[in-house]
Amino acid sequence: MQPDHFQPEKIIAAGPSAKVYRGVETMTGRKVLIKALLPDCETPHPLDRERLQLLAPSLMQMRHPQIAGLITLLPTEEEFAIVSEFMPGMNARNFAAERKPTPADLHALAVQLMHALLVGEHLRQPHGDPKPSNIIIADHPGGGLFLQVQDWGLSLARQSHPPETLWFRAPELHAGHPPTTQSDLFTAAGSLFCIATNAAPAQGSTVEEVMRDWHAFNAGHVLSHMRPDLDAPLRDWLAWLLNPMPHLRPQTAAQALDMLMLSMHTGFAYQPQQAPVMAAGAQTTPLMAAPQPQVSKPAPPAPAPAPQAPAAAPQAPKAKPALPKSAPAPAAADTAAAAPAVARPKMSNGRFFAAVVLNLAAVVVIALFLWPVIHRPAPSEEVPAEMSSDKKAAAPAKASAVSDAAVKGH
Repeated sequence: MQPDHFQPEKIIAAGPSAKVYRGVETMTGRKVLIKALLPDCETPHPLDRERLQLLAPSLMQMRHPQIAGLITLLPTEEEFAIVSEFMPGMNARNFAAERKPTPADLHALAVQLMHALLVGEHLRQPHGDPKPSNIIIADHPGGGLFLQVQDWGLSLARQSHPPETLWFRAPELHAGHPPTTQSDLFTAAGSLFCIATNAAPAQGSTVEEVMRDWHAFNAGHVLSHMRPDLDAPLRDWLAWLLNPMPHLRPQTAAQALDMLMLSMHTGFAYQPQQAPVMAAGAQTTPLMAAPQPQVSKPAPPAPAPAPQAPAAAPQAPKAKPALPKSAPAPAAADTAAAAPAVARPKMSNGRFFAAVVLNLAAVVVIALFLWPVIHRPAPSEEVPAEMSSDKKAAAPAKASAVSDAAVKGH
């Protein structure tokens, strides 16, 4: 991969051994973090470049929303750069100086940090230095705070460490032991203490000065005075991780995470979210201020006078002057008469069919009642209903006798 595939846009930090830029991947437009290493002669804490190239294949396997994954290394003759994923936000030291997280926020950050260490534990690749400047915190668009750990494993390529690393480094590492999950838990708890109090638990320019502060430090006592709003289980949990003796700390990150979840209120669930990102190719401020203006921008066209354009419709009655002005009353009457016609609702097909059926039923009922009346025989042709069958037979005989007598008379 050629260096011109990544272009720096803006310098965002200057570390003890590198200059940090926000850059862009030219082919995709996504934002990246470019860490350009300083020449060894310009820094007292250089990174071993050959060691970094050996570590790169294993470090590229670290993939998790809470971890800034390594993308590639750019070794050139003139400079050496490390390219990793970029998340907008501020490091834990600046965050602690500007904002005071609530107990709920601190719980959430602790859970996220433990999940990041859990990934390293599963891959048997400890971070080595999860100090505050290697932790980025941002406001997530979905709500709450989002934490991401950067520079995973880079401290393994450094012989001389800067002062901040000494302040948060586990005591066994000062004695020359290699980084482990337990040492990461110690440093992570020190970073959480810094986020909560905006103070380092131990300071000094030499290892001896730092160790004197650690031996005199009591995390539970200090937290009860500096953050009395924190619940006792969280203070005890931090004190457990900050124990100078490794065998008195949690043995694994999974154990520390389980105890943290048990100490929290019921109903909390860790749901991994995607890390907030900046729009591809857009040079904007961190994401925490970006989403809301983007959502509200479409609103101005809605209240624009465009909907008032139909206001010309009320002027449609101006067509009424077509009527003669000398007869305003009929015009008003016509308008009043036309109003009900316009307001009359249109009959649906179902109602029309029902009306036809009802009308036909009414016609049938009326026909049944009128049928006997229409077809009743004339009075001369009527035969009494009481007349028996014998009388009916005698009636024609009598009529014939009368007719015979009339003939004889003639």
